[in-house]
Amino acid sequence: MVEIDNIDKKILFEIDKNSRRSIKEIAKKLGLKRDTAAYRLKQLEKNNVITGYYTIIDYSKLGYMLVRLYLKFQNTTPSLEEEIIQHLIAEKSCLTMFKAEGTWDLASGFLVTSFLEFKDIQKRLHKKYRKNINIYEVSIFYEFIHYLKNYLVEEKLRDYKKFSTGKSTGVKFDQTDIKLLRMIAHNSRISLLELASGLKLSSMAARYRLKQLEKESVILGYRALINLSTIRYEYYKVDIELEDISCLKELEEYAKQHPHITYEDKTIGGLDFEFDVEIKNDDEFYKLIATLKERFSGMIRTYRYYKAKKIYKYIYLPDE
Repeated sequence: MVEIDNIDKKILFEIDKNSRRSIKEIAKKLGLKRDTAAYRLKQLEKNNVITGYYTIIDYSKLGYMLVRLYLKFQNTTPSLEEEIIQHLIAEKSCLTMFKAEGTWDLASGFLVTSFLEFKDIQKRLHKKYRKNINIYEVSIFYEFIHYLKNYLVEEKLRDYKKFSTGKSTGVKFDQTDIKLLRMIAHNSRISLLELASGLKLSSMAARYRLKQLEKESVILGYRALINLSTIRYEYYKVDIELEDISCLKELEEYAKQHPHITYEDKTIGGLDFEFDVEIKNDDEFYKLIATLKERFSGMIRTYRYYKAKKIYKYIYLPDE
């Protein structure tokens, strides 16, 4: 377990707000010497607290839809479960893959351009592993909302802005834009020189394309992949079925203002209100659920959840 202090947490928060900022900018924001900020960031990377940097891309602007697949296994062994996971990861449209415990054993996301494309993924899965799947659930996102990790810092430093993907119409783009997006999706801290070299463009032309993608809100933000276990946090996904949907707006505002709620999922095929929580342990998680039940008494019919045990894949644009 890595020991991190409040300064490390502030660096994590700032780099997660915008991972393309320079060390100099982060140091200035936190009142640190540049060398101090640089050393601490390197240590966070070395100790596997930060495992990478990614870009939030509004996939709907590129003509994609996000489809989620939940699975509950049966008649499996650990090695067979791993085989199923690797089968799904090998699908070129696979975006996210979580091994879980709770209601579901596996949660995965796919970026596809049509329902038929996802149906083919489903057919290939069932052809090989149908006897090993007890229950599955497919949901389509019509909005995917991202919040910052406000639990890392005290109230005065928190930022309650949100990034919303999945509900936009398409924009014009070419294959150079797609190549740029694929490069920066995997490493949001890639230098302009590296981008330009990979695209075979001048630095000025690469910068222009990047700025245009930001201006058109294809690129919404740049974040850090933080290994929660190293900072003693755990990841939970909660799906709530409501008795009274009139409280949805209030629930959404509650999620936006809660420092531990990091995502909100709006889906067709899922439950009424869905959110993701990053919190210290089961006790803290159940306290959060109890608070929700108390605050929205009579409005919550039931809930289900899973805890992410291992994140296999987490990107924002699939490879070719």
